[in-house]
Amino acid sequence: MRKLLFVLMSICMLALVVGCGNDAGKTADSTKPSTSEKITIQAAASLKGALTELADAYKKEYHLADDQIVINFAGSGTLRQQIEQGAPASLFISADEKNMKMLQEKELVTDVKPFVTNELVLVVPKGQPKIELSQITSVKRIVLGNPDTVPAGNYGKQVLTKLGVWDQVEPNVVYAKDVKAVTASISQSAGDAGFIYKTDAIAAGDAVQISAVTPADSHDPVIYPVGIIKKYDNALAKDFYKYVTSPEGQKVLEKYGFSTSK
Repeated sequence: MRKLLFVLMSICMLALVVGCGNDAGKTADSTKPSTSEKITIQAAASLKGALTELADAYKKEYHLADDQIVINFAGSGTLRQQIEQGAPASLFISADEKNMKMLQEKELVTDVKPFVTNELVLVVPKGQPKIELSQITSVKRIVLGNPDTVPAGNYGKQVLTKLGVWDQVEPNVVYAKDVKAVTASISQSAGDAGFIYKTDAIAAGDAVQISAVTPADSHDPVIYPVGIIKKYDNALAKDFYKYVTSPEGQKVLEKYGFSTSK
């Protein structure tokens, strides 16, 4: 009888240990991103280098397929319009607060917070004489992102308005679809000067040179907010959101010249 009782107690204890082990395994696994979910990220064009590196590192760490995280880079206004029209995106990172607030007012995004900050600079083709902001009226071709859809273009227009020269130089402005297109135009000498972000000037290397840094009080603060799009929210979106806003993710962003929000 004692032997039978001992055997039964042993079986119960073993079952308890195995059960606890399975529960622990489930808890641990629940913290990992889904192996089947997919997300699309709508991100400002100026984030291309940094965000691509972050996504590649994340997919490698969690053994995800390339198509599980897709990033659509464009002007923030264009991306916002796509989201409003129902584009299947899970995260939005805008190069300004205006476009994010428009989505917040329509209750399309949640968990919005500052992501990074940037600086607006005036650049000229490499090897060309530098141009001060006070000399901007002498520039024949000023390349600017479309102010209606490209935050950098709107910031540039604000600078020119603050200087009191917008009406005078507007006929000389050549519009581009996003800040990357502005950078490309200047690097190819298709424009004589253009307004881009400091991070884009760094990424362009020897193709362009910074001619002037715009004063902080000449335009709205260059703040990039990040938010989760409610309609296409999932576990992978939440986890990647945590990853890019973590100290590890912020280090990568700083490497590309962004200032991280504290």
